[in-house]
Amino acid sequence: MALTINTNITAMQAQRNLGASSMRSQSALAKLSSGNRITSAKDDAASLSIASGLKLDLASLRAASSNISQASAVLQIADGGLNQISDILGRMQTLASTAQSDQISNTERGFINTEYTNLVSEVTRIANATEYNGIELLSGTTGVGANLAVNAVGTNVEPADGLVAVTFDSNKRAAGEAVTIEYDQNNNVFTVTALDGPGGNPLSVQSLDLDDFGGAIPAGQTVDLNFSDVGVTIRLSDDFDDTAALNANNEITIQAAAAGVQGTSLTFKVGVAATDTIVANINGATATQLGINTSTVSTRTNADAAVTAIDSAQQAINTNRANIGALLSRLDFANANVGVQIENTEAARSTLQDTDVAQEMTRFTSEQVLVQAGVSMLAQANQQPALLLRLLQ
Repeated sequence: MALTINTNITAMQAQRNLGASSMRSQSALAKLSSGNRITSAKDDAASLSIASGLKLDLASLRAASSNISQASAVLQIADGGLNQISDILGRMQTLASTAQSDQISNTERGFINTEYTNLVSEVTRIANATEYNGIELLSGTTGVGANLAVNAVGTNVEPADGLVAVTFDSNKRAAGEAVTIEYDQNNNVFTVTALDGPGGNPLSVQSLDLDDFGGAIPAGQTVDLNFSDVGVTIRLSDDFDDTAALNANNEITIQAAAAGVQGTSLTFKVGVAATDTIVANINGATATQLGINTSTVSTRTNADAAVTAIDSAQQAINTNRANIGALLSRLDFANANVGVQIENTEAARSTLQDTDVAQEMTRFTSEQVLVQAGVSMLAQANQQPALLLRLLQ
C-alpha cells in the first residue's frame, strides 16, 4: 500500500471500526438500561409485532381477572342476603310450628302472627336491599343498572332518573312482549301501554296519577306503581324528578325478558375472546316470589299452610344458593385459568422482548474493549502522516 500524506486510509478504517464498536456498545447499554431487548423496530420487527400483541392480551387478561374478582364479590353479596333470608325462614318455621299446636290460643297465635308477618316483610326488605353498585340482586326485578338498559328499546334509563326498576308479571306479559312507559309532566301521570312487541300494536293501556300516592316520595324510600291491568310494576325512588323528562319524547319502551322465575341476569367477562363470558342468573327472593307474602299463622289452618309454604320457600333459597355456589366455584377455576394464562403470556412476551442481562453485559464489555482499542489505534493511525514528513527532511 502506498504511503500518502493527503489520504490516511489506516485512520479511516480505524475510525469506521471505532464507530461500529461504539454503536454496538451504545445499543448494549440501551438494552441494559431499559431492560428491553428491542429498543426500536429495526432491532427485531417480527418479535416487536408479536410482543405488542401479547401486551394487549395481557391487558385484557388482567382486566378479566379484575372482572372475576368483582363477579365473585357480587355473588357473595347475593349469597349473604340469601343466607339472612334462610335464617328468617328458619325462625318463621319455628313460629308456624308453634302456632300449629292446640295448646296455643288464638290470642297467643295473634301475638305469634305479629312477629311472623313482620318477618315476611323483612324477607322482602332484605331481598330489595341486597344490591351491588345499584344493581338489585335478589329483588327479581329488571334493574336499571343491569337488564333494563339492555332491554330498553332506543334509549337507556339511568338510576339517577329515579326509575329504579320495572317488573313484569309473567302471568300477563309473555317473553317478547313490550310496554311503553309514558310520563305526563303536566298532570303527573304515568301511562303504561302493553304492546305485542317493540313497535307493535297496543294490547291494553293503564294510567296512574302520582298524586294518588301521597305526593313527594320520602327521602330514602321508594314507591311501587302497580299497573295490574297490563302486568307491570314501576318502582320510583326519591330521586324521581316530576319536572324531568324520561327522554326527549317522555317515554321509553321496554321488552319483557324470557319467561321463567323472575330474577337478575348478569354477564361477566372472564377472558380475552368475545365468547369468554359467564352468565349468572339469580332468582328473586322477595316474599312474593317465595310464595309466602300472604302467609300467616293467625289460625291453626293458616299455620299448617304456612309450614308448607315455608318448606317450599326454603327449598327455593337452597336451590338459589346452590346455583350461586356453583358459579363461585366456576369463577375460582376461571380465575386460576386466567392467572396461568397471564403467567404464560408474560413468559412468552419476556422471551421476545426482555433483555438477557448476562448476554448483553458480555456483549457490552466486549464492545467497550473494542472501543478502547479503536481509540488507541486511531490515535496511532493519525500520527502516520507526521512520520512521513521525516522522509522529506
